[in-house]
Amino acid sequence: MTGNDGMFTSLEDPGDKEQVTFGDNSKGKVIGLGKIAISNDLSISNVLFVKSLSFNLLSIAQLCDLGLTCEFDKNCVVVKSEKDKSMVFQGFRHGHLYLVDFSEMKTSSTTCLFSKSSLGWLWHRRIAHIGMSQLKKVVKKGMVTGVKDVTFEKDKLCSACQAGKQVADHHPMKTCVLTSKPLQLLHMDLFGPTTYESIGGNLYCLVIVDDFTRYTWTLFLGDKSETPDKFKIFAKRAQREFGLNIVKVRSDNGSEFKNYKVDEWCDEEGIKHEFSATYTPQQNGVIERKNKTLITLARAMLDDYGTSEDFWAEAINTACHASNRVYLHQLLGKTPYELLIGRKPNISYFRVFGCKCFIYKKKRLGKFEKRCDVGFFVGYASNSKAYRVFNQTTRMIEEMCDVEFDETNSSQGEMFSHDDVDDEPLRDAMKNMTIGDVKPEEVHEDNDQGGGNSPSRPNTSMSPHVDENEEREIE
Repeated sequence: MTGNDGMFTSLEDPGDKEQVTFGDNSKGKVIGLGKIAISNDLSISNVLFVKSLSFNLLSIAQLCDLGLTCEFDKNCVVVKSEKDKSMVFQGFRHGHLYLVDFSEMKTSSTTCLFSKSSLGWLWHRRIAHIGMSQLKKVVKKGMVTGVKDVTFEKDKLCSACQAGKQVADHHPMKTCVLTSKPLQLLHMDLFGPTTYESIGGNLYCLVIVDDFTRYTWTLFLGDKSETPDKFKIFAKRAQREFGLNIVKVRSDNGSEFKNYKVDEWCDEEGIKHEFSATYTPQQNGVIERKNKTLITLARAMLDDYGTSEDFWAEAINTACHASNRVYLHQLLGKTPYELLIGRKPNISYFRVFGCKCFIYKKKRLGKFEKRCDVGFFVGYASNSKAYRVFNQTTRMIEEMCDVEFDETNSSQGEMFSHDDVDDEPLRDAMKNMTIGDVKPEEVHEDNDQGGGNSPSRPNTSMSPHVDENEEREIE
């Protein structure tokens, strides 16, 4: 506080500050509140202008708030900048007080204020709105000439820079697992419509990821309006098969998720529905990254053997099947399959998507009629130990176990025999398949069929696939 109005660079009404009390209980009237420059680039705000005050009192706390440090000894006080340890000003001791004479400074208070508030920002505008930190660096190091006695400090926002440069905030990655068991939190997203209708007549894919295990499910839809019903069916089955309750689901603000049907069902089931902020997919980054992974894998798989894009849904489903058994949880270091089921996955039955295959005919044949049809591999059956193959004779997708694969002559130009890759026999490899479109389970075949020793075989009829709801002939 001070009683000298000539020291202020700006002065305004004090508001509700009417008076101050001194150490001898005398009072002084507060006339104004303002700002006083103490150096070329620093000033103190909220300084009281007190009538009849004979001394100028400087607050150590305010100096510290400005990023300064004060070093006292028995003769003087030195005030330095915390950043570069340069001296800002120096005072001397007189009796039991330390005094500072700002009148001896070369630069007037008006020039100091103008230098800080105007010149730096003026040059910022002149130099194409380049950032203050960069300008400060080149001027301080003497890399440019023609700019003297100017301090570049970003003490306010530049509206032009905000308009031209503002970007979205950074969203840091998680460093810990916030859930402790499956189904505590499910991430959901829908992508589509795709350019091509799938074999089952679908244009959309609903992707669901469990937060704890990162296990993923894919459900295919002909129209986005089917989303609520599809999710309800999935949620009921998941809760029953795992014996756990879904606690929370998280999605974006799409109308397929944010609607009366979904909200009413979640309220009935006691499920909390969380939403990411509008146009902020980073808040649901788990599902966004999974979508990108599935689509890029499917794109590569379709290209490998030049498979038609009409089989995009089969490729997505196969990519999901593989990623659940191969990718590791970033924090827990295990595959989603192992975290969900408790056992390491056996992937010996995997085959190359789109590769040529020979499908054994299970019907009465003539003596010289060929014993197989030719097709190509499009995935794994969900509810039986069988492969999904497209039969080029019947023009249908079939789920069969009596299949032989030719994984040569792909777009990679590589040719391997089964001896080269040390594959186990197909029938033995198929024993490692799991059954279940929601909860995968290992089912062992019964080798006792009517007193014989031949192993039982899964149903080879063309049963509906959980992700492709119907199978239709390609016209």
